[in-house]
Amino acid sequence: MKKVLFIILLILSGCGGLTAGVSDLTWQKVCLGGMSAEWYGSQEALDIAAIVIAVQKTNGGWMKNDQLHKLSQSEYQRLINEKSGRSCLDNMATTQEMRYLARVWKATGNEDCRQAFLRGLQMIRVAQKGCGGWSQYLPLSNDNGYQDYVTFNDDLVVNVLKLLRDIYTNTGDFAGITDAATREACQAAFDRGVQCILDCQIIIDGTYAAWCAQHDTVAPYLPTEGRPQELPSVSGYESANLLSFLMSLDNPSDELKTRITAAVTWLDEHKIADHAVEDYTNADQQKDRRIVEQKGTHLWGRFIQIGGNTGAQVYEKFFNKLKNRGKTRSYTYNGTTYTYTEEELARANYNPDKAYEPVYAIYNDSIKHMYYRFLYNYEDTPKAIDEKGCPYYTSLLRGNRVGYQYIGSWCQRVIETEYPAWKVKYGIHDDGTYILSTESSVSKNGDQTYTFDNAFTITNDGGVGYSTAKANSIRYNADVTYTIHIPQDLQVTKAKLFGYDNWDEPDAYVQMWNNTTYTAEDYFFPRTKNGNAQWVTHDIDHTAHPVTDELAFRLAGKQACMIITLTCTKRGSSDVGKVQSDKGQSTKVLRNGQLLIVRDNKTYDALGRQITDR
Repeated sequence: MKKVLFIILLILSGCGGLTAGVSDLTWQKVCLGGMSAEWYGSQEALDIAAIVIAVQKTNGGWMKNDQLHKLSQSEYQRLINEKSGRSCLDNMATTQEMRYLARVWKATGNEDCRQAFLRGLQMIRVAQKGCGGWSQYLPLSNDNGYQDYVTFNDDLVVNVLKLLRDIYTNTGDFAGITDAATREACQAAFDRGVQCILDCQIIIDGTYAAWCAQHDTVAPYLPTEGRPQELPSVSGYESANLLSFLMSLDNPSDELKTRITAAVTWLDEHKIADHAVEDYTNADQQKDRRIVEQKGTHLWGRFIQIGGNTGAQVYEKFFNKLKNRGKTRSYTYNGTTYTYTEEELARANYNPDKAYEPVYAIYNDSIKHMYYRFLYNYEDTPKAIDEKGCPYYTSLLRGNRVGYQYIGSWCQRVIETEYPAWKVKYGIHDDGTYILSTESSVSKNGDQTYTFDNAFTITNDGGVGYSTAKANSIRYNADVTYTIHIPQDLQVTKAKLFGYDNWDEPDAYVQMWNNTTYTAEDYFFPRTKNGNAQWVTHDIDHTAHPVTDELAFRLAGKQACMIITLTCTKRGSSDVGKVQSDKGQSTKVLRNGQLLIVRDNKTYDALGRQITDR
């Protein structure tokens, strides 16, 4: 024990000589494998593990945001003094420390690391709620606040579930770290956690949508608020990450497939099409953000206001909760102090007619009269005067826009890349879509005929060999004509091109598609900037004149990497596309070669005539 304490003091004093590689990384990156495999078996890694173990909370976890690999002596002493305090799961706290200990244990066999890991695991098992989810802290606050809700915010639940899966599968750094009974308990906890995600999926007037960042812990698991700027809503960011996780589950049940498809469909229908967020310097020479038009790039709100009867229920519950807790907020302006109840503030600007639009709110202690107000403007709009005569903001402030991700393209890669790959993996074609990607390809690099497992093939007149690219996409060269060969029983009614320009200049674009010529302004892929690919989506509609046999296309400018998704019907049939109803989105199915539309438990043919199910 004295030797361990001496090592800790040596590191804290700066005499331990941490390598530049470790000190240059964040603690999270060190925990997640940022160093070489050999390093985790080094004495330096063991010395840091000794600090991790020394500051472990009495109940088994750790607090968030501490850089445990480079603590000052005062920071270390503070953590020692707080050992009896709460453990945290937010911002990867506890799960990342456990991953670090597992790596060091695997490399060294150090039993202290394993025992500390097991204490952390016990904390996670104790912290699991009756509904199967997890909150930010153990023990709970028990103040009816957001920290005690089921928390999907910042991937809290997903991070815990990924750790549990790694443990019960008994692979990698976790092979042999627990016994069989513990692994079985971890799998049971994992299954309950997955069910919690499904239980929390928001149902809007009978239709499955997506998820909020926080949810109630009891049925019906309604969306709830977080901090003052995090209003009850559908969260584009958290929903994207939850979908990515759900699609990573092996052998999905029919129910899981239905839920994933429903969430993807809902998010796709509620995007802000052909827009992007742009960082720029404003007229005051300050960093700022704005929304600009950009063809093929789509946005989603971090908080999307819920509509229908579900929205009315969610927001009335929220307003009443604020009323019942009885807090007030005050703001002094021009010598006059204005005092509001939180319920007043929340109801003040809520507009049910703004359903399914991004909703914003401000979190700034200097203007507490803005807490919980619903705002619908991202960029600056003039102030207004409220019913008490106090000026208030009607849009986000610049600092809010720059400091927090209120709107982004998080869902686009999930919808356009991960979801098609998932459908290919499990042979899901009942919606009439066929995906031409590396996931569906059976070709080898260099093959001049690109062959896919759904009976589609692609040839070209330039002798270009098959080549893979990022995120399941395929490379297509400029100035080469490619021909998609369509199976004889199918006709293409729609095409979706999701991809990026593989070069930093110029933009790539579709010069010809199905014998129609286009310009660089029509279907283009923005050039790569600073090494970052600019993914975009382009939809081409062939419903009026379905394409049979062959579909040729040609790119110009530069090489583009694409996933091509083709919506097809049986040859000779018609496709009326998606049909909207007051009660939600219809579902298209193919039965015996006939396109049918299922809506509100009734079935219609392609002309909208109701038919009798057999």
